[in-house]
Amino acid sequence: MSAKKFSFIFILALTIFSFVLRLYRFEEPNRYYFDEVYHAVTAKAYADNNPAAYDPFAPAPKEGTAYDWLHPPLAKLIQAGSIKIFGDNPLGWRLPGAIFGTAIIPATFVLAFLLFGPVAAVFASTVIAFENLTFVMSRITMNDVFLTFFVIGAYIFTALYAKSFKFIHLAGASIFLGLSLSSKWPGLYAIGSIFLYVLFLQFKNKTLNFWPVLLIVIPIIFYVSSYGQFWAQGHTITEFRDLHKQIWWYQNRHDLEHSYGTTPLYCVPQGLNGPKTWCPWIFDIRGVYFSYEDYGSDMAGYIYALGNPLIFWVGIMSVSFLLGKVIEDKDRKIALVLLGYFIFWVPWIFSPRILFLYHYLPSLPFLAVSLGLVLSIIYKTRFKYISIVIVLVFIVVFFYLYPISSGLPLKISDIDKFMWLKTWR
Repeated sequence: MSAKKFSFIFILALTIFSFVLRLYRFEEPNRYYFDEVYHAVTAKAYADNNPAAYDPFAPAPKEGTAYDWLHPPLAKLIQAGSIKIFGDNPLGWRLPGAIFGTAIIPATFVLAFLLFGPVAAVFASTVIAFENLTFVMSRITMNDVFLTFFVIGAYIFTALYAKSFKFIHLAGASIFLGLSLSSKWPGLYAIGSIFLYVLFLQFKNKTLNFWPVLLIVIPIIFYVSSYGQFWAQGHTITEFRDLHKQIWWYQNRHDLEHSYGTTPLYCVPQGLNGPKTWCPWIFDIRGVYFSYEDYGSDMAGYIYALGNPLIFWVGIMSVSFLLGKVIEDKDRKIALVLLGYFIFWVPWIFSPRILFLYHYLPSLPFLAVSLGLVLSIIYKTRFKYISIVIVLVFIVVFFYLYPISSGLPLKISDIDKFMWLKTWR
């Protein structure tokens, strides 16, 4: 069997397995948890065509909840469609996230395959499939996995464009950029990075034209169109502008505090103006405590949004190696991967508000591709079995942490076994 054929059979099997794993007990807890009190509630309001969902000053629909008017509507509209089909319950809220979260795996495979071939693609997709933060974010009603999937789609078409310089591939990238921006504002990072990368390619190949403008115009059209329900409800351009003024005001708040609040470099539990301790996202030092479910008889379910620490730590070594390689070889393929990795966390260093580890999520597929490339290089040497052992260790760590990634009931006294770092509590 050829490596290409094997890799496609492998990714099909891995995707099915990963989807089933994400669906197992994903209706637990059978209630809103963490930001579902905003996202699931708003998706239900979208399903009911309730204008209050777009009103920053609307009263909370239920105690302890609020409408999420901070983010663009696309992800919540998809969730609303699921609620219309499956009902206002955890299945309805969470199924789209499980689908798109799983889709990140074959999307990572395709990106790695296009850039570096089947061996790197197998390694990269395996890494992202057994990455705990990606797993956790696939099982909660939020918008981050939608953003991440659409971003990878945009980079896939950018990789195709780098090979062909065909208009259709640039148009594909523009569409996925529009979908990413319509899901969450960090889609702007993808737009800026791909726009500059395409301009660089055209300049180097002396093929400058106006096509890159699509990378800006089409996402804007998609973004405004994602508010189709807003317009259909009779809202005006003035109300659209005022809504975005409120979004901008909130995103620039300095007074927000959260015990799990971070920046890309520091823990800031008392806000940006409070004390800071060193805890970079890239080292998986501080996750987010999502949920606690009491199952009685000294049993409880915990959900921590933590990354697979070995993937994070070994991944940084891979990125460092590739940084040296891209400087030495000026490899445009590696440059594209590193651009995708850095663009989704370095700009956050300058954020005027607190963040959380899951804001690092869009960087993780690029981290996985970086790891996939380095592991494939090792695999092609006489040390090939070392690369396989490394991946097996990643998988073992994933399943070791699986109980606190999935909320699986365990003895309360056992939780300390999973807290490798004191900062994880």
